[in-house]
Amino acid sequence: MTAANIAQIIAGVAVAFGVAALLLVILLTRRVSRLQADQQVVLGSRSTTKDIVSFARHLDGRLDDLRDELHTLSLEARDHEVRIDGCLSRVGVVRFDAYHDLGGRQSTVIGLLNANDNGVIITTVVSRDFARTYVKTIREGEPDIALAPEEEEALAQARARGNTPFTVRPRPTPSDRTAMEEAAATPVDTSTGTPRDLARENRRRRRQGLAPLGEDGREEVLGWPKLEPLEPLDERAFSPLEPETMEAGSPRESRAVKAGRADDDNPFADL
Repeated sequence: MTAANIAQIIAGVAVAFGVAALLLVILLTRRVSRLQADQQVVLGSRSTTKDIVSFARHLDGRLDDLRDELHTLSLEARDHEVRIDGCLSRVGVVRFDAYHDLGGRQSTVIGLLNANDNGVIITTVVSRDFARTYVKTIREGEPDIALAPEEEEALAQARARGNTPFTVRPRPTPSDRTAMEEAAATPVDTSTGTPRDLARENRRRRRQGLAPLGEDGREEVLGWPKLEPLEPLDERAFSPLEPETMEAGSPRESRAVKAGRADDDNPFADL
């Protein structure tokens, strides 16, 4: 076998390897393109990273933050639940006539209870000559002092009310509040001409004290007349008044002065 034949064999083998490598590159390219398409579906069009490993690491960190926030929120919810149970949320009111000389049921009993049947009973007794207020403490549904029939009725009304459901809203953090303010300050695109976008923009402008937009997208002119500048006031209008001497028994003399003079003239005023 000559050197030329050996070179031809080597060249043929190299061409075969080249063709196989080219086919392998084409197959790998198609597979990588398919993986990139699937990765784009997972990452989303708004993702800032193109690496799925970095995205998974970032997502894991977000999940840890979410767990921490959920734990904090559960603790705050328990705290709010304890506070709400201590609120005087059940109220009973009874109006009655304490005395026969006064009608209109002006005397009142107010019963205030929380979820643990702790609270107070406030009783106001009104008469023509006086008004008195009594306060009695309720501990676990039992009063510290014997209750009157009206007070027992107010306590029964408060117990029958039951607990009113409360809605606890989480307090926004400073970052969330800033984002909400920025979103509220961002103008809405009204070029589409839809009534919904126009209404949103007008609500935003009203919050900022701006004039609303009309259907044509221009600011509506309120048409208030321009205020003319006021003329300077005369200094004589604010000149101090000179004291006047009032004669005894004059119409401008006050009642207090007349009463004091009558006491001075009465020799039995000091008795």
